[in-house]
Amino acid sequence: MKKIFSTLFFIVAISSVSSACSALFVKNTQMFLGKNFDWYNGDGVVLQNKRGVKKVAYGLDRENVVGWTSRYGSVTFNQVGKEFPYGGVNERGLAIEMLWCSDSYYEESGQPTISELEWIQYNLDNYKTAAEVQFYLDSMNINPIHSKLHYIVADRGGRSFVVDFVNGKAVVSNTEEEFQALTNSNYLESLNYYEANKNNIDFESRESEDRFCQLTSRATSIESQTVDGMFSILNGSSQERDNYKTYWTIVYDLRNLTVYYKSANNTNVKKIDLRSIMHTYSPKTYATDINYKQLYWKKHTPERNLELLAPALEQTNVKLNLDQLNAHMINPENFVVDKNYKENYKDLKINISVKKQKGLIFYTLMEGSENYKKYRGALSVVTRANQETIQAVHYSVPIAEYALAAFHDLNSNSKLDKFIGFPSEPTAFSMGSKAFFGPPKFEKVSFNLTETPTLQIQIK
Repeated sequence: MKKIFSTLFFIVAISSVSSACSALFVKNTQMFLGKNFDWYNGDGVVLQNKRGVKKVAYGLDRENVVGWTSRYGSVTFNQVGKEFPYGGVNERGLAIEMLWCSDSYYEESGQPTISELEWIQYNLDNYKTAAEVQFYLDSMNINPIHSKLHYIVADRGGRSFVVDFVNGKAVVSNTEEEFQALTNSNYLESLNYYEANKNNIDFESRESEDRFCQLTSRATSIESQTVDGMFSILNGSSQERDNYKTYWTIVYDLRNLTVYYKSANNTNVKKIDLRSIMHTYSPKTYATDINYKQLYWKKHTPERNLELLAPALEQTNVKLNLDQLNAHMINPENFVVDKNYKENYKDLKINISVKKQKGLIFYTLMEGSENYKKYRGALSVVTRANQETIQAVHYSVPIAEYALAAFHDLNSNSKLDKFIGFPSEPTAFSMGSKAFFGPPKFEKVSFNLTETPTLQIQIK
């Protein structure tokens, strides 16, 4: 029994690796926004997006969605497919980039919804300044397909802001500084970390807050005044592992409406002049493969879009109506709801109450009795115990029977401490069940996601 109890909580300590992107906006003699895209593969296209196109956000499981007609043309970097960019810039010099942020919990206020990547395209289509994006931020809600993101928004006038999503609220961070950095941690928490560590920055680390410090420390250097210098700064925080690396590096020269980029598969720097592209206006959508040696624009076809979309969805483990979504990406004018998603997925909200606001919370979600018996987690999370109630949400969870196990790592040593084989730190299970000489039976802790979309967990 002691061994079983200990083994169950071992799986809780396993956390998934998320994207480790880095971004930096500088507004000294130039207006540069630079971005490292770090991921598991580097396939993708650079897309020319047109003005005057009628669009409706993909319905997913909602009917109250955003609709618009694009006012500005843009160039975007897309790995998932058309209308779902990871970042880009429009013809008026507004640039937006997304970065992964595991703590993101999007707002739900009843406003029309849009997915997490379509949000980028919507703003590039509609606004010319960061101030406009910020002003209209509350006019819609993000209904994500999968990703937990935060964004950095910048314009050629020198204004920028970061938007985090904390406990279901959008938190905007402007700055009076001549720069703004962002990695994969909450922006305000990153600033606090920098203040505490600015005299002892670890330039070898690739942890999120250390990369934030690296970028911030070089933001006012001479390097930041040139495109080559920006590539050098970003290279100093890049990833290089066998199956996970910096696949794209992008520098937007907002003042001159120019984009520079390179990829791990082709390090030759390519240059895109937005003025020349937007001048030669065509109703067709053109794209160039991001890994080509030079720019080679050709018509973006449904077949090429599907080549991007299919593996991207497979990686998320979210089974949408593939043909329907692909058709919507190519022609986003008509409203559709994804029945596959609506019938098979729900969001899971978790509220974890703690007695002491220190250390870390580890928890894992296990699907079905067999996985519970074999201690196999569908997802596992580590988060700071810095509030009386820690709120989290997991998007697009398959509808099924689950059990959740958690413990409070009070001394932050990343393990469940024990005394004579039994836990000496607080533990908890879903449905309020307690452990006595071993984990409770699955029937005592299980819940159906359809009936219980919100869990209340007390670790005391």
